[in-house]
Amino acid sequence: MGNQLLPSADKISAEDFAAYLAKYEDCIVAISASRASKPGDKTLAELDKYRYGDAIANFSGDKPRKQMELDDVKTLVNWKLRYGKFRPTLMKLVSSNEPDFVTQTVKEASESYRGKADVGAALGILTKLKGIGPATASLLLSVLHPERVIFFADEAFYWLCCSGQKESIKYNAKEYQTLSDRAGELCKRLKIKAVDVERVAFVIMRQQDGDLPTEKVTKRGRVSPPPKATDKQTNKKQLRAKRKATSDEEEPEATRPIHQLAAFPDIDAYIMLLSPPLSPCESNMDSQPGAATKFNMEAFSQREPILLQPRFAEIKNKIVSGNADAIAASWTRLLRELKREINLISTLSATEIIPSIDFEDICKSSSGGYREEFSTKLRHRGVAIIRGVIPKDTALALKQDVDEYLSANSQTSGSGYDQHQIYELFWSPAQVQARAHPNILAAQKFAMSHWCTASPRSPSSTSVPVPVVAASTPVTYADRLIIPMHDPWTQHATVACSTAQIDNGSVERWEADGYGRARTYSYIFEGWWEGHDPWDASARVLASPDLYGGAGRCSAFRMFQGWLSLGGLAVVPLVKHAAAYFLLRPFFSPRTAIYNETLTATAKWEAFLSETNWTLIPPEKQDSILHGALPSYLQEINNLLHPHLRLGESLVSIPTLEPGDYLIWHPDLIHADVPGDGATMICLPACPLTQSNALYVAQQRKAFLLGNPAPDFTGGGSSQGESYHIGRPGVQDVSEAGGEDGLRAMGLYP
Repeated sequence: MGNQLLPSADKISAEDFAAYLAKYEDCIVAISASRASKPGDKTLAELDKYRYGDAIANFSGDKPRKQMELDDVKTLVNWKLRYGKFRPTLMKLVSSNEPDFVTQTVKEASESYRGKADVGAALGILTKLKGIGPATASLLLSVLHPERVIFFADEAFYWLCCSGQKESIKYNAKEYQTLSDRAGELCKRLKIKAVDVERVAFVIMRQQDGDLPTEKVTKRGRVSPPPKATDKQTNKKQLRAKRKATSDEEEPEATRPIHQLAAFPDIDAYIMLLSPPLSPCESNMDSQPGAATKFNMEAFSQREPILLQPRFAEIKNKIVSGNADAIAASWTRLLRELKREINLISTLSATEIIPSIDFEDICKSSSGGYREEFSTKLRHRGVAIIRGVIPKDTALALKQDVDEYLSANSQTSGSGYDQHQIYELFWSPAQVQARAHPNILAAQKFAMSHWCTASPRSPSSTSVPVPVVAASTPVTYADRLIIPMHDPWTQHATVACSTAQIDNGSVERWEADGYGRARTYSYIFEGWWEGHDPWDASARVLASPDLYGGAGRCSAFRMFQGWLSLGGLAVVPLVKHAAAYFLLRPFFSPRTAIYNETLTATAKWEAFLSETNWTLIPPEKQDSILHGALPSYLQEINNLLHPHLRLGESLVSIPTLEPGDYLIWHPDLIHADVPGDGATMICLPACPLTQSNALYVAQQRKAFLLGNPAPDFTGGGSSQGESYHIGRPGVQDVSEAGGEDGLRAMGLYP
């Protein structure tokens, strides 16, 4: 969107500010009316009246009428979820706080700000609450002190800090301080309240997006977006750098066919959605690519299918054409097997599902039978635990090293995402030692031995020659440091999560110049999902998983993602079945959602999921929807778009991990963060030696020697990285930790 006509925050007059503010209520009412609400739920307009009316009246001032309690916080969080980006797990996290602790913490934060006027300190107090990151903390503080504290809303940040441009937001304390300072300057100049600044910003940015009806805009008139570029005006190079996410012109909502609707887990609510026109997709489509990260799915959560650029319909048409009957038959077989597998998972414990093996057993020749059983389960599940890779006391010492490194380098800032604090640190002593540790390298070598290279049945064996993949030679991939907000070593036994994700791109999995370069999923798209081998390295090494510069990108070929001593993860342990399902899902639609009203809700839902209720969309009628996929974002998996996965039953929490245990999972595995139970997360992916990985390691070696961020992360954190950090290790430290093999993995030894 262009912003030439946006009123500048530096120059807006008091009169114009008041005019925009006067339109806020109309704006909220219009947006609220366009969004469907379940029966009994409060509308956005009703929640907004509470947020800016009753809440401020009750909780603000030197002598508030009452203290804010957990239920009040939950209502405000509900408003936040309806007002901006939807996060399906946030409310559950917030609800898990102890009521007395909430009241005490909110009171402490309010008194801290009243006494010191230090917004950073007050936010730090509030973020002790589970589910409360800097953005949500600012909401609570803005209710307590509406005259001086502004809510960290996207619209406010874009208008005040980005001149109306939709830049990537990390939602960290540093960004909020910038927003707070800019809001303070405007409040001082116009003698206004911070709470009014956020509402004016909302109107201005929503008007810029064209969300407001013409008759509802301010007296300046509607700001029209610039003409959109046509395909002819966009060259191929530009498309590869930043391809457009949405269609140029969406279909009228009332005429959208049923196969473009989300499959609603609540079948009665799903049926209810068929009557009125659907609300516009709420997806932040205009955000800059790369706004999401591995641990920040807040920036993109699909509540309805999203129409992408028309070329994606052409991609789907091409895949289906000539293979329609085979794909339809394959889908039917897949649904049967998927149902059987998930039914089985629901009867087993996590320890029965997720295989584990002691590190000592992978080193003993006498453990051959046990290793074979482990390997069979790993290939089926796509996830495993190698126990005791690093001695417990060593693992605990690494955690202590992290704390000391952070303490010695207090200038290091982290980005909070409710459950995790992500530090743009790559070269702390703990990270460097763990990557070079002989046992870690041995565990990675063992894990990567489960992959195979080109064989006669490899989809890539009939195309271009496959580069050499040396799975017996692990190389280092330096990732960031991640610390959970809450830090016990144990893991919850159950998962209540309705959204999950898959790393390494999203739409690229369907694109010819993405994973299609290596024909990674060719068997699935040709109608024989059973022939797909997720462990064929020859069908991976040439793939291009990042065509859009996404923030969660990984330029290296990873055979496994790996975390040391981690809790707080859940997985769908069906790497082959689940991948085939989410890849084929966009080609199919339910025949009907209307059922015999005499059926129970469970029976309705079973009928909806039945294989007989789903049909292949004809090639010429394929739309541009790729359920849960959007350029530059990770692949999202949720109950609305992927109903047959039954995430409530198929997502399994990993068993309890001890310090020094090594968790590994396949790059195609569906996984989800669950509330923060784990130690400091040292990310240790298992990467084989390939030509492309060797080139990446060469760049990474230079970054290590200079103390710069790793190559895939040069856009985040300080430009100086860790160049001046106290205690940053060097080559000698790598040698002492891992000898020649450790040096070789880092590209420091031939």
